[in-house]
Amino acid sequence: MARRASPAGGKLAATVADRIVDDVLAQGWPVGEVLGSEGELLDRYGVSRAVFREAVRLVEHQEVARMRRGPGGGLVVCEPTVESVIDAVMVYLYRLGARLDDVFETRLVLEEIVVDLAPDRVEEFDIAALRSVIHREAMGDASDPRELHMLLATVTRNPALELFVDILNRVSALYTDLSLVAPRIFRESREAHTRIVDAVLAGDRSTARHRMRRHLEAEHAWLRRRRSSRQLLDPTGVQLIGGGDKRGEGVAREVFRQVVGAGWPVGAFLGSEPELMERYGVSRAVLREAVRLLEHHDIAAMRRGPGGGLFVSEPGLATVSDTVALYLDRRGMDVGSLVELRTGVEMAVVDRVMDKVDDHVRSCLRQALDAERFAPDQGFVQAVGHDLHAAMAHLNGNPVLELVALVLIRLAWMRPVDPSGRKPRELIEELTRAHERIVEAIVSEDRELVRHRMRRHLEALRPYMG
Repeated sequence: MARRASPAGGKLAATVADRIVDDVLAQGWPVGEVLGSEGELLDRYGVSRAVFREAVRLVEHQEVARMRRGPGGGLVVCEPTVESVIDAVMVYLYRLGARLDDVFETRLVLEEIVVDLAPDRVEEFDIAALRSVIHREAMGDASDPRELHMLLATVTRNPALELFVDILNRVSALYTDLSLVAPRIFRESREAHTRIVDAVLAGDRSTARHRMRRHLEAEHAWLRRRRSSRQLLDPTGVQLIGGGDKRGEGVAREVFRQVVGAGWPVGAFLGSEPELMERYGVSRAVLREAVRLLEHHDIAAMRRGPGGGLFVSEPGLATVSDTVALYLDRRGMDVGSLVELRTGVEMAVVDRVMDKVDDHVRSCLRQALDAERFAPDQGFVQAVGHDLHAAMAHLNGNPVLELVALVLIRLAWMRPVDPSGRKPRELIEELTRAHERIVEAIVSEDRELVRHRMRRHLEALRPYMG
């Protein structure tokens, strides 16, 4: 099971929130069940009412559980939604300044994995669903041109792959106004979809990959030519849904757009609590609901005391990966799905790094190896086995693909590390040797050998992912 990482600072409320999440996971995520009344949970976790209520607000924003008042009330287990995951990813992409080119390149990586896996996993009901989409597109009854892409992703039965394809399809739509797309473009898209489905149903992976690549490259090229398209994301696409006060969500969105418009000036002062209440015309309770959303997404944080107020934050990977991890745990993602997608993504990263090997790349990889060699045993989970992978993800040059790779890496080390009971130092030495051999092949610019060693290494990591 993936375990949510505690926010920086190790606040007691965050620790209690972690314990609530662990309890929900241990019980199999029983949606609708009451974990306990406030009084019962205060006794169970041994904290004050103020600390407990702050912890509840944290798990509410994660859509893990929600407090229900009145008779029969208590902390009720919730069903996480894909919208909360998309919000977390999109906030991070805004901070990265993700461009249209980056999104499409990453979509291409993921959707080639989809059509590579789908032929072996398609069932009769999938065939009927795929043919239905193609028929509705031909009749002009399909309103969403990305429906076919999402359906193909579900055929893979890989929850993580489905999730990232969904996210990037939604994100790519924010770079242009689909209402302005000419009928000719929709017709060409329908024809491409038909050819892709034909290849998938025929079990022809090579042709399916080729047709998917040509289709996405054509869509990308058309978007780049459009004056109505944009290279950077439209901030109105982020909803910051908190499942609570809608006015608080609205204020959080306004603050978010202000931060984006200012270029995300980390550390900048946005206003004191009284100033913000007056500026947005809301009560203290509504403003604090907005602040909780902003803090959850690492957009801004409230500092108390003299000189305090709301300040712009630096979004971190932990928020994204924790949100993704909880959603995928609820979807029942197994180790095989994680290894499968991580392997496909990291092999794509390898190819991009091999395209730009120079002294800078060699230096960065050697530094990553040094970090692993000198890491203390207790740093095994956070460092050893992951520093090299993270360095390569960064060196690939695409921040969106880097984000996907880093989330998958983080998901891997959030799981149990070594069921064999061996000493951490033995594992450190084994993995570091594998990494040294990978770097050796990269430095030698031997692409085939790098791919072989990386694939073997990732498969060898499977037992350490749970």
